[in-house]
Amino acid sequence: MNRINIPRIIWISCLFLFLIIFLGIVVDYKVNYQYLKISNLYFYDCDNNLCVSETTTSDKIYSTFSCGKNECPVYEKVIEEDYALLNYGDTSVLYDYKKGKTISKNYDSYEFINNKYIIVTKNNKKGIINTKDELTVKLIYEEIGQNSPDSDYITGYNTNYIIAKRNDKYGIISYKDGSIVEEFKYDESQINDLLETIKKDDEINI
Repeated sequence: MNRINIPRIIWISCLFLFLIIFLGIVVDYKVNYQYLKISNLYFYDCDNNLCVSETTTSDKIYSTFSCGKNECPVYEKVIEEDYALLNYGDTSVLYDYKKGKTISKNYDSYEFINNKYIIVTKNNKKGIINTKDELTVKLIYEEIGQNSPDSDYITGYNTNYIIAKRNDKYGIISYKDGSIVEEFKYDESQINDLLETIKKDDEINI
């Protein structure tokens, strides 16, 4: 009677198992990855305007935003000099297209106070970040600054402080560190008093 060569059977079984796994990896790559292309958004100058597309032959490219194998975000608009707003549907991306650098992708919207500080919104609460994506004012406010009726720009701030609203009351905070300058005890009819405080403080610091 022939003896069963157990080590040989184990070795052959392992070899077949390895070949099956390897074949599975190859098939998965063929089905899911081989035909996926790397996508990019190109930011470039066209007649002194910003143009954005997924293909370009321009030699005046500012930068390239890499989308990887995912669908590229939708370009919405320039919201400040050198900064563009991109949209992934439920997420907004603030992108410095001159430097080719993503500033933030954590918030629903962005409004610039100046070239360093930005009002951000998340789940209907507002806070402030700087251009390093550091949160300088917590996301606890209903409003920060005032929307100008004549433009898209905000008002109600100076070089240090800005009007904010919390629990339906208005006050003044520092947008550099979030400290409270004027307590939140003013109603809407008293906003002009806060604006005067903002204005006087700016005049003192000139």
